[in-house]
Amino acid sequence: MSRTVAGGDRRPRPACLTSSPRAAAAALFLAVALAAPAAARAQFGFFGQNKIQYRDFDWHVIKGAHVDLYFYPTEERIARMALAYAEESYDTLARRLNHVVKRRIPLIVYASHTDFEQTNILPFLPPEEILGVTEYLKRRVTIPFRGSYSEFRHTLRHELVHVFQLSLITQQFEMYPRARGPGTPLWWSEGLAEYLSSDQDSRDEMIVRDLTLSGEMPDISRLNFVESPIVYPLGGELHRFLARRYGEWRINLLYATLWKYESFDDALQGVYGRSSDRLTAEWHYDLRQRYFPGVADRRPTRVAGREIAQLAVKPVAIARGDTVTIGYLSPRNGYMNIYTAPVDGRGRHRVLVKGERSPEFESFHAFSSRMDARNGVLVFASKFGDRDAVFFWDVARDKVVGRYQFDSLVGISSPAWSPDGKRIAFSGLSLAGVSDLFVLEMPAGRLQRLTDDLYEDSDPTWLPDGQSIVFSSDRGPSGAAGAKNLFRARLADGSLEPLTSGEWLDETPRWDGQLGRILFSSDRDGTFNLYSIDTLGQGRRETRLDGGAFDPAPIPGDPRVAITGFEGLTWSIYTLGPDSTARLDTFSLHHPRPDQLAWTWREFGDSTAAKAVPRRYSNRFSLDFAAGGAATAPGNFSAQGAQLFFSDLLGDRSIIGSFAFYGTGSVGDLFSNLNVDVLYLNQKRRLNWGLGAFRLAGEFFEGDFLQVYRETSTGAYGLLRYPLSRFMRVEGQTRLEYSNRDDFGNPLATGAEHRKGVLASNYIALVGDNTLWLETGPIDGSRWSLTGGVVSDLSHGTFENWVGLADARQYVRTTLQSALAFRGFAYYSEGTRPRATTIGGMWLLRGYPRFTVDGTRAWVLNNEFRFPIANFVALGLPVGALRFPSVQGAFFSDYGQAWYSGSYDQRVLGAWGLAFRMPLVPGFVLRLDLGRRFAIGGDPALNSAEFGGRHFVDFFFGYDY
Repeated sequence: MSRTVAGGDRRPRPACLTSSPRAAAAALFLAVALAAPAAARAQFGFFGQNKIQYRDFDWHVIKGAHVDLYFYPTEERIARMALAYAEESYDTLARRLNHVVKRRIPLIVYASHTDFEQTNILPFLPPEEILGVTEYLKRRVTIPFRGSYSEFRHTLRHELVHVFQLSLITQQFEMYPRARGPGTPLWWSEGLAEYLSSDQDSRDEMIVRDLTLSGEMPDISRLNFVESPIVYPLGGELHRFLARRYGEWRINLLYATLWKYESFDDALQGVYGRSSDRLTAEWHYDLRQRYFPGVADRRPTRVAGREIAQLAVKPVAIARGDTVTIGYLSPRNGYMNIYTAPVDGRGRHRVLVKGERSPEFESFHAFSSRMDARNGVLVFASKFGDRDAVFFWDVARDKVVGRYQFDSLVGISSPAWSPDGKRIAFSGLSLAGVSDLFVLEMPAGRLQRLTDDLYEDSDPTWLPDGQSIVFSSDRGPSGAAGAKNLFRARLADGSLEPLTSGEWLDETPRWDGQLGRILFSSDRDGTFNLYSIDTLGQGRRETRLDGGAFDPAPIPGDPRVAITGFEGLTWSIYTLGPDSTARLDTFSLHHPRPDQLAWTWREFGDSTAAKAVPRRYSNRFSLDFAAGGAATAPGNFSAQGAQLFFSDLLGDRSIIGSFAFYGTGSVGDLFSNLNVDVLYLNQKRRLNWGLGAFRLAGEFFEGDFLQVYRETSTGAYGLLRYPLSRFMRVEGQTRLEYSNRDDFGNPLATGAEHRKGVLASNYIALVGDNTLWLETGPIDGSRWSLTGGVVSDLSHGTFENWVGLADARQYVRTTLQSALAFRGFAYYSEGTRPRATTIGGMWLLRGYPRFTVDGTRAWVLNNEFRFPIANFVALGLPVGALRFPSVQGAFFSDYGQAWYSGSYDQRVLGAWGLAFRMPLVPGFVLRLDLGRRFAIGGDPALNSAEFGGRHFVDFFFGYDY
């Protein structure tokens, strides 16, 4: 999968984990991880946010020698380029790794990240930082195109490296099936994919330089256990060092001999002839030689400027009369919000617009889109539904005062006000994946296209005359390699002229009225600093910083400028004053020859890809996984079962089958207790639906174990799921079955004890979820569900039961890693055979055994204060350090009642105590609750006697509510 270097980075760089996809912005997300808990979206249980299939993609496939490329017609140009480069990359990697991949490689390409977010290949909603995934089961490579030719090529080759890595490891398992060699750490796999896909770029080098100069560069043994985004730049740099010092051929040797070794450090010793400590010393010495000499003539950002906001990017000056504030984007509370702060950074920072919690502000595109302000109105882009919209936010009134969306554009970034306040320039991404510049005329909403080609055009800024726009683009002579320069577009005739040129990144231009020049960020000396040019291309350096300076935002009436600054592995907003020393460094526009001004995608010249004949995609199911199990108690019973999961290549359609049977050993008894369920699930369109058939047989219970019944039923069911937005959905289920049920004298059953008949069941639920998660459970936002259902006995004309259920949870953040958590649960059932529920156990009423405290009516209130105890725990042992994951704690109190119709118990049962949580692996959290039971009303002593005393200790696993 892919990662993003945030701040000024317009080009997220690719990197992929093969077995469990991960993503992060290598610097911004790293800072979040250090300062706050890693945020993970809830996708567990019956809650979770929604993936929405807005478009019905007409999939086709074209075949190369080794790659099958899947695409839809609007992106055919991109698809043919991708196929040509994929085949070229395959040949290059096959030679460099001396290996041939036996399987054909499925490559699925989307024309935009918005389209990519609709994929069913991934079981989760891919965040914007993921630019590609290579998954393990079917070896599918899935990537979106985002308008950048060089970014896409980098991502594509990076993902193909992972295909080769999987193939190499699989080959070793096949050759040495009894060997249990170590796996490769993340720095090795991701770093190798970086090394083989592109040269180290300035943003990655910025991170390496920062760690080197600060003395925080980790040793290799420690890096083996790091799983943060930092492994991408460090892994790439380390691979380059090892290849330069010891030869690239050792990469192949490591994969060929990995099975021999007990640990990865042993493998490095065997392959490179040096211990990991010795390799670390050589690598660090090489880095110090490279970076230390360059420190003398540069100043740290914190010394050169004033820090306004930590963990923040994309500043903008917001002027209202004589008052100026700084707006910025920050994930400091886990959600990406728009904040405002005083220019000097002192005083209250307030949330201006809350993001990532409502359909209107689903994403602010913090890694690719800037904001602008005029007369107290902030303009920004946000994902809203199936595409981006331009929003206008009145800062004084704290409300949206305008919004524009366009059918022809799926993406919008960096909107900028014109000097007269009547137009907005922005970069737009078409349905075909092409990035161009547009001008929005208000209030009519007319859209004027300024550029129309395959180049990536971004970050427009207006010149004072209102007749020209300056922007950053890869249309320069070195654009195919990823270089970006500044260009001027004249609105009158659409003519373009270069303002800068060279093999570097000139980005995020802004007109500075104080200077009378265009400010921009550039890496032309190897580090990102601020430069300026006039309208004739005469330029000069404005800063000489040691870290990195991005996104210049001039402050009206002030010689200072706000920037996004990188230092100490984090991003912050700074203000910088004029640097007269830096301005002595000047340059002039170098005019390339006319034949160098344009370049084309060279893959268009590949005759094989150009002549490949598309054919429609056809659904073919293949087995994803199978699992089975068995258990026996000699002389009593045996049980066996299995589950099978099939899906098509695009993941749009699935078939899930399961069966189980148990008995006393007799063949006839086994088959009389056979349970089978087969479900076909279609998720191709927004309305997801499924059809299934089942046979259910066995002994079950309602409420506690005393209310036992036996039932054999056979029938079919249908499922519907319709997401109203990313945060809310409607679910429905209907079932028709023939049931043969014996209640064994169940007191809940008011009808015949033995009932045969046809039942119809119908359920509907409304679910909402916008929570933010720690590794142990939610810490911010809310989750709720309302469910209603009825079971009708068609044979006897009665309502067998109806059910109503409500579950609401609210999380109030108190600090970065602590929160108040509240939950309310209510249940009610009635009918001839009402369904009972139990509230005892660690999921609801803690301190009371599972399957106790039951009834057809129930309510529960949970309260917690969640707080961190230790972010990591290490025990020093003679054989080395034993590391444990983080530990979270909570003070809790629970209250609840459950009763049956006509037998209300006035006692309110409760418990309070201290909870501990430790996440081991994703999906597995150890839970330990220590507490004391109590009762309000009734006889407290009876409560103690019923449940084994007042005090309890519960140990279980699972996420917090």
